[in-house]
Amino acid sequence: MQGIEPKFHSSLIDRMKYYRDLLNEIDNECDNRSSDFISQTSELDELYDDYLMNKKKLENSIRNYRQHHLDLRKLVTAGLRELRKKVKQQ
Repeated sequence: MQGIEPKFHSSLIDRMKYYRDLLNEIDNECDNRSSDFISQTSELDELYDDYLMNKKKLENSIRNYRQHHLDLRKLVTAGLRELRKKVKQQ
C-alpha cells in the first residue's frame, strides 16, 4: 500500500469490519423487532387520536364554561344595577 501506513490501513480495515458487523446485527434485530415497532406505532397512533379527541372535548368544555361564566356575570351585573337603583331611591 503506497501512501498509507500499514498500522493505519489495518486499523481502518478492522473498523470497517466492525461497522459492517454492527450493520448486520442491526438488520437482524430490525427484522425481529419490526412487528414490535408496528404494534408500538399503532398503539402510539391510537393514543394520539385519543389525545386529540380529549383535547377537543376540553376546548369545548372551556368554551362552554367561559360562555356560562359570561352569562352569569351579565345576570349579576344587571341585578347589582337594580339593587343600586333601589338603594338610591330609598
